[in-house]
Amino acid sequence: MKKVAALAAVAAVAVTPAAASAKPRAKVYKATFKLVGADGSYTSDTFGKAQLVDGRRNDQLSVHVRKLGSRAKYVFRLQSSATACEAGAPAGTDVPGWRYHRSGLLVTSRKGVANSWARARGFTVKRDVEYYVGVFTRSASGEPDRLVACAQLTTKKKRPKGGDGRSRANGGKPEGKGHDHVNPGGKSGDHGKSGGDHGSGDGDPGQGRKAPVTRR
Repeated sequence: MKKVAALAAVAAVAVTPAAASAKPRAKVYKATFKLVGADGSYTSDTFGKAQLVDGRRNDQLSVHVRKLGSRAKYVFRLQSSATACEAGAPAGTDVPGWRYHRSGLLVTSRKGVANSWARARGFTVKRDVEYYVGVFTRSASGEPDRLVACAQLTTKKKRPKGGDGRSRANGGKPEGKGHDHVNPGGKSGDHGKSGGDHGSGDGDPGQGRKAPVTRR
């Protein structure tokens, strides 16, 4: 009986690391704030960033806004919608289970900068739902009023322009390898094989050789 118990304990220890590693890792979603409505029609500038960490147990949301109204009060919320941050999109729904620092209050500085955060437990992102962080004007009762800025959360990363060493003018080929200009005959001009660089004339193969120097 003791041997059976010992074998069961060893098996439990062996299975524990595998079970722990099988749990999904935390996913990070990022977004950039842009103005909405009439204010967003005249500028394509960004007004801060948001980041959501969907952890295995604890979830975190951090918000940083800039270039908003000077010494003004706003309120931010994590919301979900079928179409987020688009012109004419319907109002979103608050994602339940989140606890906001100071009830989501954002008090900007003289330069329109403010930071805040929110926490949750057991939150899981659904693939068929779009999530965004909305910054609203604050009503007299302290609740969100009018949507001012919106940041759609996503895991997609934009590919940096020119980051892979390829050039549009070069047809998308890597630069600096000496094989960019190809002659009609299929030989590269960077190796000195075109245009008679080896002294090969148009008709006589021997005309390209240098004449011997005659000393007087």
